[in-house]
Amino acid sequence: MKKIFEQKNSGYIAVVTSVILGMLMLMIAVTLSLSSFGSRLNNLDFYNKQTSYFVALSCLDKTLLELSKDSNYGGDATTTVDSFECFAFPIEIDGNNKIIKSRSRVNGATTNLLLTIESETLSTISLEEVGKF
Repeated sequence: MKKIFEQKNSGYIAVVTSVILGMLMLMIAVTLSLSSFGSRLNNLDFYNKQTSYFVALSCLDKTLLELSKDSNYGGDATTTVDSFECFAFPIEIDGNNKIIKSRSRVNGATTNLLLTIESETLSTISLEEVGKF
């Protein structure tokens, strides 16, 4: 009689062990899947920010080009770069310097660039990214 009882317990232990191991393997698979999904989103955010930065930089270049043609150019223009848009704010004058601001948004990533140039030579004094204008 004792031998029959032992046989039932050994099967029960095998089933419980396989269920626990299966759940453990499922948890590992889900964890790896979520971490790879998260890194994909981080890469997408990086790409959007990088694209936004270079579109805003292109806006500054376009404004510099217009200033080289006409020293009285005032900015305040929207420029399309590929399928993205950027905006150059009105040019500000600070002594012998001109301050050019541009903004670009790409899929939620925003870049605000502030370029300070020497008025006569159009040489760059500083270029910085700022949070807000």
